[in-house]
Amino acid sequence: MSRAGNFSRLALTCVVTVFISSSAFADSHVRIVRLSSVEGQVQIDRGSGLERAILNTPIVEGTRLVTGTDGLAEVEFENESALRLTDGSEVKFSQLLLSDTGEKINQLEVVKGIVYLESASKGNDVYRVKIGDTVLLARRDTLLRLTVTPAELKAAVLKGEVQVEGGAQPVSIHKKQTLMVDLADAAKQTVAGSVESSRYDSWNKEREDYTKTYAENAGFGGPNRAYGLQDLNYYGDFFFANGFGYVWQPYGFAGSMAAWDPYSNGAWMFYPGMGYAWASAYPWGWLPFHYGSWAFINGTGWAWVPGKGYNGQWYAGNFQAVPRILRAPANWTAATPPPLQTNTATPRTVQVGAVNPKALTIPGGRIAPDFASLVPGHSATATHGFARNATNVAGSHSTFAARTPAMSATQQGHVFAAPARSVALAPPEMGGMRAGVSPLAGQAVHGSPSSVGSSAPHASGGSSAHK
Repeated sequence: MSRAGNFSRLALTCVVTVFISSSAFADSHVRIVRLSSVEGQVQIDRGSGLERAILNTPIVEGTRLVTGTDGLAEVEFENESALRLTDGSEVKFSQLLLSDTGEKINQLEVVKGIVYLESASKGNDVYRVKIGDTVLLARRDTLLRLTVTPAELKAAVLKGEVQVEGGAQPVSIHKKQTLMVDLADAAKQTVAGSVESSRYDSWNKEREDYTKTYAENAGFGGPNRAYGLQDLNYYGDFFFANGFGYVWQPYGFAGSMAAWDPYSNGAWMFYPGMGYAWASAYPWGWLPFHYGSWAFINGTGWAWVPGKGYNGQWYAGNFQAVPRILRAPANWTAATPPPLQTNTATPRTVQVGAVNPKALTIPGGRIAPDFASLVPGHSATATHGFARNATNVAGSHSTFAARTPAMSATQQGHVFAAPARSVALAPPEMGGMRAGVSPLAGQAVHGSPSSVGSSAPHASGGSSAHK
């Protein structure tokens, strides 16, 4: 662990400026957001040409994303805003800036395709989208759909308001309006008082609902919001562990998995000035591999310990390029980043593990929803190695709700199971949890021998559609 430990300290020194928001520091271009969803053919260019995109890849300034004919991708920003690319799209992240006042400024270039930009309802982060010579500004609580062809831009405002920058007179495009721009002559602009539907709207809505349904957390003593928290709430459970406080573990995880290695599926990705960072291919693999630490808890197995400082943006200043191991079982050896080459070119990406139908699932755990199934005629195959549309998995103490027509991908409903209502819990007295009480209502106590293999389904449902 010495090499990984030394790298972690070096990487942390380089990256900590990403999250510091003090007027004593100049604007910083060293921000990191994440590739939060990959479906079908998606490629990424981190400065040395296109390569296969891997789930949970850190996205930095200058990154370019390209989707193939069956590709779908989502990039999540720190405040849970998101950029979603449909098939045949190309986007460049030309600026990821943290101002000296703490404001995040994001400038994106959309080259082609159909792209959705959803900005969160809180904060003052700025999103500028450049299409040819046209620049659009979106602030909080906005949903924008961009359709870009070689000849024309169509910017449909589904929610909120968008401003057109650079003209002689300020132009604002409001909800249910569509801006049309001739890309050969950006001065030729018209605004229609309506918004056409798109075959990708249901997919975008489903991704949006998934985050809104799971991102807020009131069922344990940790953070209320964080980017990537929705995946932890969907794929696993927080519980109180003596000596550690509240920790998290994927559903289906068992103490018998002592040999499991946090580095078993994913890739080491090289970033100039930072070195190698780990990208986990598990769908829940963002927060547990870049914040806090992993610990092996006797009688429970591996669990993620979020760390301390839960006020506000609890992850501020704590990004780790390499997962940190707080406590490991005897004779367990963690993987380390590849050595940096001095005389030859350092490999940009070093993949670890084989992507196959079983590699990225925890036995007895949840299976990823098939979000792509909401796109009519979509033929994407699972690039993560997930079996699709599983309704129940044996061995999990919390499973999918029984599948109903309302949850069917062929209906206007959800392809994911909504959570049970959570209940806020204070840390258990005397360091122990009361028998039969779980951080999330309807779930058995995690780690209790009687809870293993029990089934306490979540209720179905989700957030409402845009009005």
